[in-house]
Amino acid sequence: MEKIYAKHLRDMSRSNSLLNKNTLFFFFSFSFFQFSALWAQQPAFDSILKLIPSRVMTTRQVELIAGRTGGSYQERMQSIEKLTAAQLTALPVRSLPEVLSYVGGVDVRQRGLSGTQADIGIRGGNFEQSLIVVNGFKMTDPQTGHHAANLPIPLIAVSEIQVFKSPTVLQFGQSALTGAVHIGAYASDAFQVKTTAYGGSFNSFGAQAMVRMKIKKYQQLLAVARDQSEGHWYNSDFKNHQLFYTSSHPIGANQRQRLTYLAAYTDRNFGANGFYTNKFPDQWERTTMAMAGIKHNFYRKHSNVRQQVLLRSHADEFRLKRFDPSFYTNTHVSNVLSYELQGSFYVNNHHKIDLGIEERFEQLNSSNLGLRERQYQSAFAQAQGAFNGFNYAAGLLVFAYNWQNPQLMPSLQLGRNLAGRQYVFANYSRGNRVPSWTEMYYTDPSNVGNPNLQPEFSHAAELGWRQTPKYDDGTRLSYQVASSLFYRQHTNMIDWVRDASTLSPNPNPWTPVNIASVAFTGFETSLQLSLKKSGTWGLNKFNVNYTYISAQHNFTIEQESRYAITSMRQQLNGVAQIDLSEKVQLNVTYRLVERIAQPLYQVVDAKIQVPIKNKWTVFAEGNNLTNTQYVEAGFVQMPGRWFKLGFTFGHSAIENPRP
Repeated sequence: MEKIYAKHLRDMSRSNSLLNKNTLFFFFSFSFFQFSALWAQQPAFDSILKLIPSRVMTTRQVELIAGRTGGSYQERMQSIEKLTAAQLTALPVRSLPEVLSYVGGVDVRQRGLSGTQADIGIRGGNFEQSLIVVNGFKMTDPQTGHHAANLPIPLIAVSEIQVFKSPTVLQFGQSALTGAVHIGAYASDAFQVKTTAYGGSFNSFGAQAMVRMKIKKYQQLLAVARDQSEGHWYNSDFKNHQLFYTSSHPIGANQRQRLTYLAAYTDRNFGANGFYTNKFPDQWERTTMAMAGIKHNFYRKHSNVRQQVLLRSHADEFRLKRFDPSFYTNTHVSNVLSYELQGSFYVNNHHKIDLGIEERFEQLNSSNLGLRERQYQSAFAQAQGAFNGFNYAAGLLVFAYNWQNPQLMPSLQLGRNLAGRQYVFANYSRGNRVPSWTEMYYTDPSNVGNPNLQPEFSHAAELGWRQTPKYDDGTRLSYQVASSLFYRQHTNMIDWVRDASTLSPNPNPWTPVNIASVAFTGFETSLQLSLKKSGTWGLNKFNVNYTYISAQHNFTIEQESRYAITSMRQQLNGVAQIDLSEKVQLNVTYRLVERIAQPLYQVVDAKIQVPIKNKWTVFAEGNNLTNTQYVEAGFVQMPGRWFKLGFTFGHSAIENPRP
């Protein structure tokens, strides 16, 4: 295995040599913009934070949403759901994919425990059609969307998660065909250290640690994690490692510029019984991902400019027989280099114009897919603001692959405040995605790629309403309710199909094709209830969301579809927070999921947290308490009832300790 990965590194080195000229060009551009900004004058950095749409901040209960075009979270004109660090701590989960399974409209299909491998779809879409973003950097993987959720961020370090449930090409660029998930893990001035560890069923063990601190002018965050288990059934053991670091600091005499750095690494080694086929129970896979990025923000009184560079490298080794690599082994090494430049210009207090460009290079060295290379270019413009009581955002993105066949992607959003803290909104957007190299070139006895695949597109519309609570002293009941209707039509949608057969199992291979038209129509509603009472026992908070989706696919009766028969039909999630005493807290969660042509299943989990000393907390988790038998992806039978017991230590201080 080590020899194979040594070969991966050599292949990666050869691939990287192809990037040298492009790397020099983009880093030269980055340096040019950085030094050309030094001439401008600007007030102190803190005085203009309200103008910066870089990440979620609280200012008089108004928060900004993630994305390169920003905006007010309170007056968002599309369905966006936000999870805070406190909510993540309360859930009986160990990984980010497990967290996302509680978000309405998000279909998480795990293969195994603790997020070892997971596919994330949004509102009926599949894992290839949704985009995952970390601190503003996109986790696109040209080999396959299966790897997009190989995230290097330990859950303990996550500050927030925002889920965008409609095409978001203007916020994040291409690949967000059905929506996007933005994960934020930020450094800060305040000092914080936190660690957690657990042990449980299936000889599971895990530990995470995180420290935030400021050294001189440098805000820093470092987090590490390890999870391992012998697995819940044959050949399902795993070892997952994560390492994440980010730092930020101002530059310039007036602190009107800021640099942010990010470096991360993850290594996953796991038995893959049932992941892709049930014919070979000894499947095995190892994936590694390393990324490094730098972001430069430059602020002026009525404008700000941001540019960023990211290099992401991913290696994948897959064996059909774990202990016999000569039988069948695939190796892949992919590299992605991207550069983004964008500026926001404030016309007055009510209007803003956003402009930006993006260039991305993708390369692959694969034993199965061959040597591949392509480029992606895009530019966008958007105007947003308020007039006559309406909020609006209207924009256009143009993109091309390899400087050929440019396409236009429009977007329009409208919103209006009503009496009683109500808000109504409507939006339209067009999304797109280019096929992955697995879809185009992969070949094995059960799958045959299609090199003639074309990009897929979507037209999406949404009509929504929400009512938010008043902010009070915390002694009365408060609630937030939201509902939306959505419609999304795909053209040239990519799906894997095969000819039907009277034989079982079907001997015909799967092949991806562009389907002429597929339509998704759905309804979503949610309620967040806070029972702000003075007692020390009873139900404190209760959240529930429900999603229903109807999908219309155009197939002949002689064809079988891989994704159409498994897309989400309905989903019901519930989370109840119960105070058992002044400090002891019980969280009970419920999930109901039904996919087309698959049986409905229900899962109940619970977590209890008991403070034992200042800064120390003991917790116990029970997963799948009803011992439900179910499958989320592939042929992996998910575990029945299982338990974990662990502890958490946390310490925070306004002042950083002296060295």
